[in-house]
Formats: sequence, C-alpha cells, structure tokens
Amino acid sequence: MESTRRRVVSDHPQAMRSLYCVVVIATVCIQLLMLTFVGSCEAREFKQAAEGSFEKEIKLEAYTDNSTNTPMHGPAVKSFQVSDGSWVDCVPVEQQIAAHHPALKDHIIRMETSASSRLNLTKSRRESELHPQCFGREYGGCPEGSIPVQRMSTDPNNPRQKKHGRKQQSPRTRTKHSNTSDPADPSAGLPHQYAVVEGGPTLIGGYLGGGATFSVNGPVIADPSYEFSLSQLWIVAGLGSSNVNTAEVGWQVYPAQHPSDKPVAPHLFVYWTSDDYQNTGCYNLGCSGFVQIDNTWVLGGAFSPYTTLAENSNVEYEVSIFVVFDPKIPGWALVIDNTVVGYWPSIIYNTLQTSADSVQFGGEIDPATIPTDTAMGSGAFPSQGFPVAAYQRNVFYFDSAGNAFDADILVWAVTNPDCYTLLIEEEAPSNDWGSFFFFGGPGALNPACVS
Repeated sequence: MESTRRRVVSDHPQAMRSLYCVVVIATVCIQLLMLTFVGSCEAREFKQAAEGSFEKEIKLEAYTDNSTNTPMHGPAVKSFQVSDGSWVDCVPVEQQIAAHHPALKDHIIRMETSASSRLNLTKSRRESELHPQCFGREYGGCPEGSIPVQRMSTDPNNPRQKKHGRKQQSPRTRTKHSNTSDPADPSAGLPHQYAVVEGGPTLIGGYLGGGATFSVNGPVIADPSYEFSLSQLWIVAGLGSSNVNTAEVGWQVYPAQHPSDKPVAPHLFVYWTSDDYQNTGCYNLGCSGFVQIDNTWVLGGAFSPYTTLAENSNVEYEVSIFVVFDPKIPGWALVIDNTVVGYWPSIIYNTLQTSADSVQFGGEIDPATIPTDTAMGSGAFPSQGFPVAAYQRNVFYFDSAGNAFDADILVWAVTNPDCYTLLIEEEAPSNDWGSFFFFGGPGALNPACVS
C-alpha cells in the first residue's frame, strides 16, 4: 500500500503542487491570525520596521511652527500608543530636536558609523528574540526615515519636568565649583547616593569608551513624585575642573517622568552635559544634543520584561550597552544590544571631544529625604549575589587606540554602605561574566541606614 501511495503522488505532479500551495496559504493565514490576536507588550514578536538603507546624505533641519521659538521636533509622520500608556511619535530623522543646537546647523547625519564593526562585544541573555522595549515588541519600529520620540507630558507645576530633571555630579566628577542648588526645587541640594566603580587605570591618551551588560531591575521608589533610582555608565572628561563633560546611558526608574507607567518600571535613558551639569544637557531627546539614527529604540521608553526583588530569585533580564568614540562622526556612538542607536557629536562638547578621562559604572539615587526607603539596583545588598542582587557584568573599556579590555574594576565611591554598597568578587556565576560587580541596597529599610 505504501509503494502505491508513492506512485500516485509521483504520477500526478500537478496535484502535488496544488497540495503544496494549499499548505503554504494555510500556514500564512495562521501566522496572520496569530499576529492579529497577539497585542500585548509581553508577546508581540519583534520585527525590524525598516530594512532599507539611506543612500543620500541627510542634513539636520530645525523645525519651527512660527508661533514659538522653543526648540522642538518636527511633526510626527505616525504615532503609536504603547501598552504602558505612553505615546511614541515617529519624527523625520532630519527634524529631530538636535537640529536646534547651534553647533549642529547643517550637520550631516551619520546613518552608518564605524561602531557597527564593533558589534557583539557584549551580549545579553534573552529568553527570545523579542525586543526588550514595549514599543519595539508591539509595533516593530517607526517607518523608514523617522525615529521614535517618546511624547512627554509636561506639568507646569513640576520644576523637575520644566528643567528636564537635571542630574547632579557623580562623586568622581563633583568639584568645588559646582552648585547644584535650585531655588525652585528645595530638595535639589541634597546629595545623591552612589555605589560607583571606575573601569580601569589612568591611561595616557585617555579612554575611547566602555560598556557592560546590565541586569534590568525594578527598584521600589519611596517618593514617586520626586525620587529616581538608576544603573548606568558614565563617560567623563574634564575631571577636577568646573568644565566636566559627560555622556551617560543606562536604565532609570523615575515615576515623575513617566507617570502613566508602573512606579517600578525601568526606562532607557541617555544624558549629557558640557558644563558640569549647570545649564547644558538633558535627558533623552528633551533638548538638542544627542542625534538618534535607529528607528526601534525609544529613549525614555520602558523595558519589558524586568525583575522586581520578589522575582529575582527566578530570573534576571539583561541589556548590553556600550559607548565608543567614532572619528568618522566625529562623536560618541551608543550601541544597545548590538544596535547603533545614535551618537553625541563631539562638537557639543569642549573637554569630551576626542577622549575621556574616566569610564564609570554603577548605581545612583536622587533622594527627597536622607535617608530614604528608595532602593538601588534590585533593592538587595550585593552580598546576596546572583540572581537576587543587581549587577553589571562583562565590564570593559576602550583604550586610546580603540582596543577593548576587561575592566580593572576599582571602587571609587560608596556614599553610605549601610544604605547602598557594591561588591567585587573573583568567582563569577558563570564563565562568560568577565569583569563584574554587584551593587545596590534597600536604603532606610535597613535599620542601620540612618544618614
């Protein structure tokens, strides 16, 4: 009977082709139905929205609406509401707010950078090929030729939002010239709390960048109207002067900036300053400076999934980030999970134009009171190790020749070890961790944290 069945098929090739077409059509229909009904941030499969490349030079063009001189992005070509309640506007890449920076007039956008040749230096563990952000999971990205810009709600009574939530100096960058007080913000003068390391020795010629793989956590925020907690990378120049320049990136739980999201949800952020955190710089695309080229990553967008302290015993989620100087821009290129997201042009800086004095890694919180119950990292002390405590692993730096080295991690600042601290261990949870450290803590929830 089996030989007869084979003869029937071979004797009727047209029937075989018809059967094959029916199977293919049915498969496509099933896939389309699955995409129709899968709409949550947790389930939508990531697909790159734009696969083409830009063949012509694109120049930044400042958009104005003739009714105000306020720098702004150009009108959106398409807008999306994300499941976390935020809105993402797809803005023409040439009309992003960076075009308003005086030094970037007529700037030609570097849609391709030499940083692309350095991909795979870091790699995060993923459960699937889903994009780590809600927007990428649900919509794939913006149309080709545009970038995603998170729409920010502004509260005129919130001085933090009016001034883009300006950061403070890290302990390694703070100088006697610094003045972080703000009359409109009574608690702005409270010192931030840190657990920070430096990534290597002092190098002749400086650093050309650095990076790490970050655990992605959701620490508890005691005062959601004011406080934040973050894990980040600092690229710094101008140390010991009043002219500190930085390029900064990481994740941050900052409910005042993201009121529609869950209060413990971590969001991607970038930051920069060219005058010691006084008047220049901002978060994400809130002012002119950073130039974005990728159409899938949302600066300020939420990570999903992430882990809270209660969940950390089961799984840790990660994101890999590095920053490297690219002389072809020239500027500092940002790479996240092997995607070149954008860059800080050298021309917006004065001491960070071609190299950095220091590469720093770690955690920071901005307290409304000292001490505070706001957690750093996962909220666990680093002695609890993997997978409970927050960490950064595969920590590395680029030397002045652009070569990548595992970091010789050095502790630079722990503000109050009874509240937050860090731990450098020699024995890694697995062989692929390279240089690493654990950091964080519960703040005043530890009875010994008193000041």
